[in-house]
Amino acid sequence: MDMHQISQLRWYKNWRILVPLFLLLVFLYVYLMVGLSLAYTYFWWSFRSEGAFQWAVPEQVAQGAEPLIPPLLHQTWKDSQLPDEWKEAQRSCMDLHPGYEYKLWTDKDAEQLIATKFPWFLKTFKSYPYGIQRADAIRYFVLYEHGGIYLDLDVVCNKNLDYLRHFEFVAPKTYPVGVSNDIMMAKPHSDFALRLIKQLSTWNIFLFVKYATVMFSTGPMFMTIQYALYAHKERLSILPVQLYGKYKLTSDALFKHLHGSSWHGSDGKYILWIDRNAMLFASLVLLLLVSAATGLFVFCRHRAIVRRGNVGTLGQGAGGLAPGGVADAARGTLYGLAAMPSAVLARSGAGM
Repeated sequence: MDMHQISQLRWYKNWRILVPLFLLLVFLYVYLMVGLSLAYTYFWWSFRSEGAFQWAVPEQVAQGAEPLIPPLLHQTWKDSQLPDEWKEAQRSCMDLHPGYEYKLWTDKDAEQLIATKFPWFLKTFKSYPYGIQRADAIRYFVLYEHGGIYLDLDVVCNKNLDYLRHFEFVAPKTYPVGVSNDIMMAKPHSDFALRLIKQLSTWNIFLFVKYATVMFSTGPMFMTIQYALYAHKERLSILPVQLYGKYKLTSDALFKHLHGSSWHGSDGKYILWIDRNAMLFASLVLLLLVSAATGLFVFCRHRAIVRRGNVGTLGQGAGGLAPGGVADAARGTLYGLAAMPSAVLARSGAGM
């Protein structure tokens, strides 16, 4: 075989590796984006003092200022027949705001709004595998189009919310980081609401379990990441925890939460476990990445040695490097790497 044929063979073998690698990177791009955005979000929230936020408190409202947010109350449900368990919460908010217009958005209303005002999003809206994703998404579009106050059905109003209408966009601070989307206020065509609806298509991702998929594609973590990445945070006001009332109910709390969360599945428990054991989980992920990188390095090195051995055999006869010996050596290296975690665990166990 001449050198031209050997060169063609080398390119063929390279493409056999590069094409699957490229496809793998394309597949992993979304998950890499999620990981980097989440890391930045945790970093951003972890190193911010209380004074770094624009707080949605009465003291921030200028005397005599005109409200920016219209007197509208928005809620969503699959149809017009609201379950009895949510009627008390609904009534509490309506009674405290007698001059407000109230709108219960059904699934039919939601799809009609998207189809008529935002047809570019209709395909994505219909593609969501979980109904809660559509319930999350529609609240952003409603606030962008009409403005007003959005409340989840399990939220009881304790006080009148008029003063909150003087801010451009309001969302409550939540645990462990970020903001929640169960209570939101926005002026019509808010810049941040526009960012939310535009980013929904980009973040239409599947993360293997329902809880994570919902949280990052349309839910609170989606909104938290968009907040962290948003350049004009001075236009966003955060409702303090003591006024939010979700984690500790005080006399200052504007709301009482009945804690519906009916869409949470058993997978939510695992996500919450990850949050409570963040350092352990991060260590496991780091170990996995190091192991994957080591395996990839050994694989690529093995392929390079085998390729050089094949070229030597084809160009020089039987004097080339025997691939079988290299393969055996590579397998031995991988077995050794695989045995390392067990050996480390056994040693640490013996020392306990």
